[in-house]
Amino acid sequence: DNRLNDSDAALMGNALRSNTTLRYLHLHGNEITNVEQSLRLVLYDESSLNSAADSNHICIVVGHLYRGSNSHPQGQINRGAKVYRLLSIRNQSMSNVKHFGNIDVKILPNMLEAMQRYHNAASVHNSVYNAHSFRRNFDVEPVSIVYETLRKWDKAMELCKSM
Repeated sequence: DNRLNDSDAALMGNALRSNTTLRYLHLHGNEITNVEQSLRLVLYDESSLNSAADSNHICIVVGHLYRGSNSHPQGQINRGAKVYRLLSIRNQSMSNVKHFGNIDVKILPNMLEAMQRYHNAASVHNSVYNAHSFRRNFDVEPVSIVYETLRKWDKAMELCKSM
């Protein structure tokens, strides 16, 4: 018990944004009223794909926070799992395409390859570490996200017509 409070948690959240070395942070027994609010966006910000990719992927925070987000020792696996989780959640409402904005259609093959890579990371993340809090959102297969992308994204049709 270090008698850490909400202000301390906010400071730790800012420090964790650029953290590349701290692997484990134990917060049980402190005076922090809402660890999740203070640190969740640092560990998994689902406001955009870039935010999810830029989240901290190496520090495991134990306290009042779910543990599944950074449970793999390799940060790239955790990063891929978070990005794929967000793609999967958005796929359930068929809303991925609206977040792509003005992305050039020429990068579509790279996007499709990335979806497969992120799915593979999510599979490793879940099978090895049995992260139940993330697992429920990985029921979507990459082909479903690819189908949504091709079906809903008008620019994909432009690419097909030009071939």
